[in-house]
Amino acid sequence: MITICRTSVLLGLVVTVAIAQGQSCSKPVAGPNMKLRNKFILSETFPNNSRVSFACADGYMAAGWPRFITCTSGTWSPVKLICQRSNCGYAGEVEYGRVDYPEGSEFGDRLVASCNTGYNRIGRTTIYCGARGWMGRLPVCEAQACDPPPPLTNGDYSPKVEEVYFYENMIIYSCDKGFALDGSKSAVCSESGQFMPRDPPDCIYVGDVKCKDPGRLANGERTAGFQAPHGYLSTVTFRCDSGYIMVGAGTIRCGLDSNWSPGLPQCRFQRHADCG
Repeated sequence: MITICRTSVLLGLVVTVAIAQGQSCSKPVAGPNMKLRNKFILSETFPNNSRVSFACADGYMAAGWPRFITCTSGTWSPVKLICQRSNCGYAGEVEYGRVDYPEGSEFGDRLVASCNTGYNRIGRTTIYCGARGWMGRLPVCEAQACDPPPPLTNGDYSPKVEEVYFYENMIIYSCDKGFALDGSKSAVCSESGQFMPRDPPDCIYVGDVKCKDPGRLANGERTAGFQAPHGYLSTVTFRCDSGYIMVGAGTIRCGLDSNWSPGLPQCRFQRHADCG
């Protein structure tokens, strides 16, 4: 009777061990940003000693080893695979512009491209880092164009181009013989697409310029510029009498507006330190 009991116990232990050793595993739980490889996706249970592997989701790259786990007596071994965000890296440069990475250059981050002053962007401003790299091309920065300025009466400008000028191109104005330039001598193509200063100069006929005789200088005298008429760029020079100092310019010039520039000087009495 005792022998029969011992035999039953031993048989029970053998059956229990056999069941434990052959116990299958349920579907394993994947770690962050990973999934079971395709051939394992449809299975719900896995026999003992099964080995399955994981793959990182799109946009993530594998780190850590091994990539597989093993079913042992109903329990999966620990998942050691780590899936990190992939890095799109350096996207390149934009000529006449810049590229900024406000968030970084990893999967899901974005870059922002911009153009320098005077240049227009052709293309996208924002590009995202995708699973297979940057999802788009960097834009191109083109210089702002300016139409040629209007013709200058009794004058011209240079250089001349056939179609358009571009940002920071400069033109120089000049007048025909017998005319003088009244206004800016140059203009520059600006970021607004217009030449600045916006208003072109005038070419004034110098034969029409006449400045009135400045007359006598109180407490002083004229030393040059006696001959009339006083036309464009004619000059008159003064000096003060002894004991007086000049306030203003000693030489004045006849301008295009038929006025003297600067105005007539003054001679003021110079007090000495020992005077009461």
